[in-house]
Formats: sequence, C-alpha cells, structure tokens
Amino acid sequence: MAILFRAIWVIIAAFLGRKMDFCGVSLLPQRVWPIDLDINVHMNNARYLSVMDLGRIDWIIRTGAWRLMRYEGMAPVVGGCMVRYRRSLKPFQAYRLRSRLIGWDDKWAYFEQVMESRDGIACLAVQRAGFTQKGKLVPPAEIGAKLRYSGPIMPAPAWVAGWAGQEAEFVRQAEGF
Repeated sequence: MAILFRAIWVIIAAFLGRKMDFCGVSLLPQRVWPIDLDINVHMNNARYLSVMDLGRIDWIIRTGAWRLMRYEGMAPVVGGCMVRYRRSLKPFQAYRLRSRLIGWDDKWAYFEQVMESRDGIACLAVQRAGFTQKGKLVPPAEIGAKLRYSGPIMPAPAWVAGWAGQEAEFVRQAEGF
C-alpha cells in the first residue's frame, strides 16, 4: 500500500511538473518510511526496485510517453535488471532517485537508476525496459520518433552486450535445473 500512495503522488507531480526531454534526468526526492524496512531495520532490497518503478513512471509521464502509450494502446514492461546495493538506507533517511535513459538497441531501452543519500550512492541499477503493443515490443527508436526526439542515436553501452550474453547463459543453466 505504501508504494501506491507514493505512486499517486509521483503521477500527480509529474503531470503538474515540467516536461522533460527524452534523454532528460528524472529526480525524485524520497524518504525511508517504517513500512520500507526489513528485519535489519534498513530499507528492504525489494523496496529499492519498487521505488525505481516510480522513477520510470515519472520519466514516462514527463517525456510525453504516457500520452503516446494511452493513445496507441501500449504498456511499459521491464525485461531485466542488474542491481548493485552499496549502502543501507536507514529509517527516515532522505535520499533521491535519479533515473535516465542511457541507450537502446533494436528491442530494449536501458535506464540507469541511482539512489543516493548524503552518504553517497546507496543503490544503482540498470533496467532493460520497453513498451509492448498487442503483445509485441515496440522498438525504442520508434518511440523516440513518435515523441519527436531528434537528438543523436544512443546505442546501448558496449557492456550491455556482455550482460545479455551472461543472462542468456544464466537462462540456459536455469532451464536445466
């Protein structure tokens, strides 16, 4: 329930806030609430990912992708995530979530998301995300064109290919489990 109230707040603020370029950075100030805590009395690892959803929601609304999605019957999806937890976030600690598009390939868009407090980076992640329409992924370049993005092509970082290869091997091994 706690994330639902945050989501409502983020949605309202995004619609009322400044529009953002396709390659802009979403900044969301947040705070660790008691409902975010695990038995170690720090932010639960699953909550980090839930909060990161809010960063992508803010990006979707502020770039205009939300209107495009609604008009064309699209839905956002996450296809993979790589996360690195670096520091604990304690009860009531303030932090901010920074989300930005770092590139795309023929199928996926890649978002860098960083949670940072005064103490430094608490968590960083790269999310492979996209938009589906009638069950198929819409190429990110097509989304950019429909949003009138005219900037440079942003190929996915080179290390993403390595991640994809490692993930394919992981899936092969998991299927044999």
